[in-house]
Amino acid sequence: MTQALIKKQLLEVFAWVFQDKKTGKNRKGSSLVANSLLYISILGLIIGIFYYMADSLCAPLISFDMGWLYYAIMGLLGIVLGVFASVFNTYTTLYQAKDNDLLLSMPVPASKILFARLLGIYTMGLLYELLVMLPATVVFYANSNIGLLGVVFTILMPFLLGFVILALSCIVGYAVALIASHLKSKKLVTVFLSLLFIAAYYYFYAHAYSILQGILLNPVSFGEKVSGIAYPLYQMGLAAEGRLLPMLIFTCMSLVFFALIYSILAKSFVKLATTNKSSSKTKYVKREAKVSSQSTALLSKEFRRFLGSTNYMLNCGLGIVLIIIASAFVIIKGDFITGFSSSVPDEYMDAFYLMAAAAVCLSTTMNDMTAPSISLEGKNLWILQSLPVSSWQIIKAKLHMHLILTLVPLAILIVCVEVVVKPSALFAILIPVIAVLFVLLTASAGLISNLLMPNLTWTNEVVPIKQSASVFLALFGSWALITVLGGVYYLMFEHISAGTYAVIVAIIFTLCDVLMLRWLKLRGTKLFDEL
Repeated sequence: MTQALIKKQLLEVFAWVFQDKKTGKNRKGSSLVANSLLYISILGLIIGIFYYMADSLCAPLISFDMGWLYYAIMGLLGIVLGVFASVFNTYTTLYQAKDNDLLLSMPVPASKILFARLLGIYTMGLLYELLVMLPATVVFYANSNIGLLGVVFTILMPFLLGFVILALSCIVGYAVALIASHLKSKKLVTVFLSLLFIAAYYYFYAHAYSILQGILLNPVSFGEKVSGIAYPLYQMGLAAEGRLLPMLIFTCMSLVFFALIYSILAKSFVKLATTNKSSSKTKYVKREAKVSSQSTALLSKEFRRFLGSTNYMLNCGLGIVLIIIASAFVIIKGDFITGFSSSVPDEYMDAFYLMAAAAVCLSTTMNDMTAPSISLEGKNLWILQSLPVSSWQIIKAKLHMHLILTLVPLAILIVCVEVVVKPSALFAILIPVIAVLFVLLTASAGLISNLLMPNLTWTNEVVPIKQSASVFLALFGSWALITVLGGVYYLMFEHISAGTYAVIVAIIFTLCDVLMLRWLKLRGTKLFDEL
């Protein structure tokens, strides 16, 4: 029974390799090979990035006789990546697994179920950790003269780090479950934490070079801080150099830490597995139902669909956050922007305002809610088609959701740009006009592409959201449009003023919007009825 549970858990861990998310069936033959090669290429790219980082650190630190610090830094990166990759898997595997009730109803000890689930989480964390530790170890071998014990210890080290990652993932996963239990929607918790991790990633990416420079310029001082604050990492680094006592200390600390977490989980696993922590207790209050119009009801349905899906919000609504961040950036860096604009010659000021309009449009391109909106109806599309509403009303509701979620934060950005940039009277009007027309154009284009290329047979919502042709065209098509318009102006720079070009662009956007809306109302509604 234990072997069956372990096999089931490992199959779930590696389902992304051999399972076709569109059909829910296992890949075979050329499809499996092609998918495997794709993931191998992606993983190879990540390994290459960490190899470059390791190669930049290793030789200088070893020259200071601080090889332990190099291995401790890379080990810390491995832990962070492993925890980041497995924390949400931990949350769903331990606390929200759909087969918990089924397994616990069978004559299977809860300890075996917990062991199998933890093994799956351990494997996931180890897989991502190895993306860091494999290149780190190769670079370490190439730049140091470690003995046999060092080789043995560095081979064992990733597996010991896996227990640390597993314990930390369980702790963070429990914290996520605890936070979600006090909120009505766990989706918002997942979105918030995902955005937090994304922000942390980009912060680290932006400051990675300065961090590395700081370490290399003063390795002794940095090493003293690590040995005091992060004592386990200090012992791990010493063990990588082939020292027996630090290896024993780090091994004991890792296993004891995991054993402590495991003992706590073992006592509370049944309660955790049988309690729906994401549900909030509500008290029934009698209220009169409010009557709303058909358009309002359809729009509310679209908002509920958007807010009810973490994947939908993160992948198709990230532009909302980026627009707000852009607004804050414009205000915070207002002096810099003003100083830059003051250095622009008067004859080029209109071109500068045109660039501002393009930047505002570019900030909205990460919003593509309409692109998968038809496909997301899936097999339940017939319910919409059977309602006593017209197809045009349904299509308008999807358009309106996109426009509301984009134009509301965009209004804030436009105000910030107008206040800081202080454009001429013409561009003070054209910047918001072009931005609104562009948003309507991209929303309509996304809906048209999805009507022409729908996918209603998916088994996982990630497929229409991230792997559909309509989303690809909506995202990259909007980038291409801005690039092409910028390129055309660059070629015509000496023959047409920026103001005239902006007016022409606004007219083109208006014509495209009218034609697209007309197509949606006439041809689009027919396609929708035929789906």
